[in-house]
Amino acid sequence: MSWIMYVYHVVREYPDGTRGKRKKLLCRYEPNLKVGGLYLHLGKSFPGMYRVLGVEEETYSE
Repeated sequence: MSWIMYVYHVVREYPDGTRGKRKKLLCRYEPNLKVGGLYLHLGKSFPGMYRVLGVEEETYSE
């Protein structure tokens, strides 16, 4: 059995359209975010608005 983990590169975005300087990595097991999409409150460590810059797929097996 194998699992696919989706690693999203996200950056903080403010209401005036400016972006933060540093990107963060967000790991998910489901591909439920679109690249270029703007999302609110992605989880406990991600309050506020975040823009998805890119995604990588990593495959793990037993």
